[in-house]
Amino acid sequence: MEKIEINLNDLMKSMSGGGIRDNFKQKSYSSERQQRNNNMPRETNKNINNKAASNFYVGAPYNFVEFTEKQYEYPEDLLPTHDCMKNELTSGEIEYEITAETPIFVDDGTVDHHFRKNENGKYCIPGSSVRGLIRNNVQILGFSSFEDDIDDYALMYRNVAGKKETNKKEYNSAVGDSSLISVGKNPNNEKKEIKVNVLNKVKAGYICQENGQYRIYQTCVDRISKEFEERNYYVLSERVIIGEYQKYQKMKKMGKKSEFQYDFFTQKNQYLQNTKTCTFPTEGKKCIGEENKEYKPYYEPVSYLKIGQQTITAVGNPEKYRENGNEGFAISSGYMKNKKVVYIIPAVDKTKDPINILPSDVEAFRVDFEKRKNTLGQKKTFFSLPENGEMKPVFYTRVDGRLYFGFTPRLRVFYTHTVKDGLPENQRTGKLDFARAMFGYSNDQKSYKSRLSFSDAVVKKTVAESERSANVILSEPKPTSYMDYLEQSNRKGTVTYNSNEFRLRGVKQYWLHQSAGENVGLNNNKNITSEIHALPEKTVFVGKVRFKNLTKQELGLLLWAMRLERDSQMNIGKAKAYGYGRIALNIKSAKKINLQSAYECMEKLDLSPFEDIAVDDEIMAYKIYMAKNQNLKKIEDSPRIRDFLAMKDSKKIPNKDAIRYMCLGDEYAKRTQPLPKVGDVIKKN
Repeated sequence: MEKIEINLNDLMKSMSGGGIRDNFKQKSYSSERQQRNNNMPRETNKNINNKAASNFYVGAPYNFVEFTEKQYEYPEDLLPTHDCMKNELTSGEIEYEITAETPIFVDDGTVDHHFRKNENGKYCIPGSSVRGLIRNNVQILGFSSFEDDIDDYALMYRNVAGKKETNKKEYNSAVGDSSLISVGKNPNNEKKEIKVNVLNKVKAGYICQENGQYRIYQTCVDRISKEFEERNYYVLSERVIIGEYQKYQKMKKMGKKSEFQYDFFTQKNQYLQNTKTCTFPTEGKKCIGEENKEYKPYYEPVSYLKIGQQTITAVGNPEKYRENGNEGFAISSGYMKNKKVVYIIPAVDKTKDPINILPSDVEAFRVDFEKRKNTLGQKKTFFSLPENGEMKPVFYTRVDGRLYFGFTPRLRVFYTHTVKDGLPENQRTGKLDFARAMFGYSNDQKSYKSRLSFSDAVVKKTVAESERSANVILSEPKPTSYMDYLEQSNRKGTVTYNSNEFRLRGVKQYWLHQSAGENVGLNNNKNITSEIHALPEKTVFVGKVRFKNLTKQELGLLLWAMRLERDSQMNIGKAKAYGYGRIALNIKSAKKINLQSAYECMEKLDLSPFEDIAVDDEIMAYKIYMAKNQNLKKIEDSPRIRDFLAMKDSKKIPNKDAIRYMCLGDEYAKRTQPLPKVGDVIKKN
């Protein structure tokens, strides 16, 4: 099978967590640092860097349609029952065709990522997928609430050492301030020490699951010393390890007796130690050396020697230093260029009372892990909870009575507010609207069944999956990317989920792309990509929607949500960010049941009591009705409706370079601006 390698650059920093189901998904520094004095000879490096950052591309394959300012309230007393037929209500069937304008991929859920098939072995787009697409359109065009689509939970985050972000202050207040500690001499300059940041309120232990209960066992060392607060583990720099190896090699060449004390790490370092080019010149400069392509995060039993309170002098297999030293585990959590350290955790002590983890804390960890596991690739096993009977090294701390735990000392902690806290008040009334009335709903008080039924859209003609496969990243940026998902304001500063009055930006919609497989900014890292098998463009699917007891306004809204405007297209399935799944939906026929012919005629039986529906007339009637309700001359005057239809306009597809993911390097890391608005993207292109 021929394989297409899509050239994708790294974004994955923003892919963790999760939130609105496929819908919504940092002081916003001013990029203009102008000189107040024109006679200044030069700008500072800080100002230069800020100007450079403002010139970086900021964008994404998606954008946001604002939530409605005025939610339409559906009169509850007019909500039709399911057990009657009335002349003023309409029941019938809509037949539609979906034409793939670019290759299309609807996942079958297997590890091989083939296109979905129905029980008859035919390729199909599930009715549930079509339903979700049309319901989303109904919510926007029907000025409905998105309250039911938002999971109300707190996102988690962490602040990497040395990283300057708005969350740093909040993070440090949660897990404790970091301190700079010495972990050994610089291999190239004995007068200089290698120093790393550690969190002294974070402890190490061992997590296990015993009969369904997760608990953390303590180590044989309660804490290194009072000076280091709660910390009970040791930190070893890879620079020291490689420096000692180079000394060892040098002594061997001189014929002097020498022993390498860190042979446990021979093939486990981020950089290979058996290369002459691997040096660490001075603090702050990049490591020059051969990267270990086989490196993976690990935790393994070791024995070790130490001097003083925290200096590790030797690490070997569990037997090597057992007699005169200590036992424990070495843990290395993942690739981090030029900053790599290894943690040595003392052995478990089961005589001490274990810490039982509350089920709610376990569930919070699981939710966070599930929403970011696709970005972890081969590291999933390392960062997952242990199986029953398994024991793993773990780091943990307590904050305001809550236990946080994870597999690096830089623990992920909860934001102050939940996602749903950012939903506008008018979206949280719980009142009936078009989407709930048509598609059904269920809450603690009552429920109402949908009056719409979507069949699978089955392929019209025999077609085969493309002989060429493509590697793409099927996960997507999550709401933790607050510069995208939250409204930003220069006046307010950077808005995060720790901000008291943060607001979700709106409903997430993917841009249409001219073609599939466009370079949208991610990379071909095999650890996080999936090989997909799409159906070719111009593949046609046929499906039906059956409806019962719709009001005139509901029927017009449904038809509009399916057809949209003359040049409108939509996207469906996976890999939308890369241009897959751009579709044109065409209503082939729309018929309603003539109740008199079907049920009231006593003379003869009418086997086809259907009448054609005037689709254009019904849509126009709805537009006029809703424009009046929203105090608009015409419904398209609403900025949010205008943005939505613009994103679906096949004649206004932006240039591919304006709707790609940002690269993980300078573009994402140094961004100072939020995602541009829909109108700005279209206007610029």
